[in-house]
Amino acid sequence: MGTEISLDVGNLELIWSKNHPGPDHSCLFHEAERTTIQREEIYEYSCPNGFQSTVAAVLPRLELLGHTLERARKEYETAIAINTRRRLEYTEDAGTPPPTSNYLTFDDVLVVVKSFRAKDLSKEIDDEEPGAKRVLAPELMQRLPWYDVWDYGGRSFEIDTVFSERTSAEYILGGFEPYTAIRLLAENPSNLECPVTWDYGPLVSNGWAVEDEFRITRRDRDCFLIVTEGGSDAAMLRHAIELLRPEIRDFFRYIDMEEGYPFSGTGQLHKFVQGLVAMRVPLNVVAVYDNDAEGFAAFQKTQQLKLLPSYRVCILPALSELSSFPTIGPTGASFADINRRAASLECYLDLNRRGLPEVQVQWGGLNESVGAYQGSLQGKTQFMNDFLRYRGFADRRGEYNFSKLEKVLDVVVGACVDIASSSAQSALANRLR
Repeated sequence: MGTEISLDVGNLELIWSKNHPGPDHSCLFHEAERTTIQREEIYEYSCPNGFQSTVAAVLPRLELLGHTLERARKEYETAIAINTRRRLEYTEDAGTPPPTSNYLTFDDVLVVVKSFRAKDLSKEIDDEEPGAKRVLAPELMQRLPWYDVWDYGGRSFEIDTVFSERTSAEYILGGFEPYTAIRLLAENPSNLECPVTWDYGPLVSNGWAVEDEFRITRRDRDCFLIVTEGGSDAAMLRHAIELLRPEIRDFFRYIDMEEGYPFSGTGQLHKFVQGLVAMRVPLNVVAVYDNDAEGFAAFQKTQQLKLLPSYRVCILPALSELSSFPTIGPTGASFADINRRAASLECYLDLNRRGLPEVQVQWGGLNESVGAYQGSLQGKTQFMNDFLRYRGFADRRGEYNFSKLEKVLDVVVGACVDIASSSAQSALANRLR
């Protein structure tokens, strides 16, 4: 009979293979999520292990892999286009009138999927009922673009395997890529704590694979190179991701700084990106500029380059918290808006912890390209060192306020998600050519 291995969410089986490891799903998991799997079978396997996480934990990873709601919509629209084309080709060959199409919309399908509780979907049929339990009526199933009367109807020889709540839900999700299906299930909050399981134990136990084949790997094409104006910015961003987004920290790469940061300052960062563009380096690259006068000027200049689709240029976000900031200059001390003028990454740290210097920006010269004076946070090295020493729990200086850093990571991670999602949608578009 053989042994199957599958990727499951709750009671739903999304993709499987038999007598073979099949697709590598390690991108969804961390090594710490290799664990003993609780199974329904009463006998014990010699290898009890598998990978298990939750929908909530894999959700940000799915987004960085490009499986966004926008991609889900594109997958569905692509399925409609392909099915319509096939129907027309068939009717032309058969000499029959073109078929009428009345597909469910993506939003219709999303409403249905949002109703799924992946842990509670039953595979049973009520013998007292004249028909099978389904999550969607048969006449609505026929309005899915991947519906095929022979494939769907033929399964009725084993009615429990297709016409239960669980398997009818699997049929609806089956037109989407498996990771996109998980992303859709995440739209129902009740599914967020649902287990996501890649259970390889039976396959290993029955001799079809060895456990060493199931290693955590990260493909270069799934990772993102984060480049900043200087080594200190890179160190702070890396530490922020490790503290605040640990579930996705392995998706990011940084410039090796053991031999010194190869380019420091806004001009050098622009030249670095310019060089990557000229060489058409096939990497996912996100360049991050400071929210100050020099950074804003360079950000605008870099955006004008003919960037590859896998490159993004972003600038630290303008925040209301920086619109009335202590400053000092030729006219004395005052409060001023430092957005696009003096907000380096250090300004997004917690500047109010005990024992740190007085918070103040010193105004410098005029940046003529943007018509704004450049400023610099005084004592920024001390603020930076305090943050890099922080380990995620209260220390002698107290708790840490991450509110501004969270907004920085929203920008950086959002740029990475946009790269991945756009790439996936472009690939789908190519299928229709």
